[in-house]
Amino acid sequence: MSKFFYKTAELGLIAALVAFIVFITGFYSGGTKKNIDELSAPVEAAMGELAVTKKTNADALKAFGFDLSRTDGIAYYAADNVMDVSEVLVVKLRDEKDASDFKEAIEERVTNQKNLYKNYAPMQYSLLQNCIIESSGNTVFYCTATNANAIYDAYANAL
Repeated sequence: MSKFFYKTAELGLIAALVAFIVFITGFYSGGTKKNIDELSAPVEAAMGELAVTKKTNADALKAFGFDLSRTDGIAYYAADNVMDVSEVLVVKLRDEKDASDFKEAIEERVTNQKNLYKNYAPMQYSLLQNCIIESSGNTVFYCTATNANAIYDAYANAL
């Protein structure tokens, strides 16, 4: 009887653990309640000597074609030099379900820029190939820069 009891208890604990993991991962999708300024400040600090300037929402709309009414804020930085593809973008969305649409718009821009720079700017093309496009719940991050990993780490820590 005790062997049966231990096996039943063991199976029950395993089932409870699996249910707990499913519950936690099912309801946590990432994202943040912080505003765009709180998200972008550490990102901006991590950019260091990157030759980009803060752009307006109109610039982001022109570059990516975003529906700005679906956002709670955008922080967009881009190089002023047309021969430099360096860009950093942080978007806070009103609804996390919109993240895939925003990622698609970013991926389309990256593809277009790859086609543009592929044959005559190999360094810029390399940056585009190694760009970072990530979403976490209600936020989307994009970076094309030489120090993209450090900038992404600042974004991830800001969440």
